[in-house]
Amino acid sequence: MEDTNFTIAKITHEIRNPLTLINSSLQLIESMHPEVKEFQFWSQTLEDVESLNLLLDDLASYSDKRRFFMCEVDLKEVVLSLQESLKPYILANRKHFSLHLPSQLPSVFGNPVKLKQAFLNLLKNAFESTGENGCVSMSIRKYLDQIIIRISDDGCGMTPEALETLFTPFSSHKSNGTGLGLAITQKIISAHYGKIEAASTPGRGTVFTITIPHL
Repeated sequence: MEDTNFTIAKITHEIRNPLTLINSSLQLIESMHPEVKEFQFWSQTLEDVESLNLLLDDLASYSDKRRFFMCEVDLKEVVLSLQESLKPYILANRKHFSLHLPSQLPSVFGNPVKLKQAFLNLLKNAFESTGENGCVSMSIRKYLDQIIIRISDDGCGMTPEALETLFTPFSSHKSNGTGLGLAITQKIISAHYGKIEAASTPGRGTVFTITIPHL
């Protein structure tokens, strides 16, 4: 696995350099020749370059073996910040989001940026699986020495076959997916000494359950 991660990191670096030059060239062409924006495939070309950049970001996150900084984290602050970040997307796409938080919640030992990234990955998948007026909910509660986070949606759900490979790198059931988002999420949760599980029924939605020890 170490050799694989090193290889992925090296390839990612080698691809990013020429891609950065291509992106800069496209921006320069557009600034010098604004009329190029009228070209039939110009916007699609820019979107394709952006998709490659996002793929490289996912590859870099997956292959990064550095231990990230850990500290005492207030999960309520992380989740409330995430809720604010999601508001424009929710309004623009006519989605519904409900958040259920207890009045008191113990802190966890972790990295707030990485935890926010993990939750955002799950929420993004949940929203994308629902249609217009789709509903997504997130709840957090304390149980014994664990914090339990549940993210559920009323979307299209998944087959048992899809569930089996859900956290497998490069396995995606979305037409535009990299197959790395959930693998990265699982790595983040594992680094917080937690675990993540999924349950789903086709046509009825999906539930992700995360457990993380609290301080």
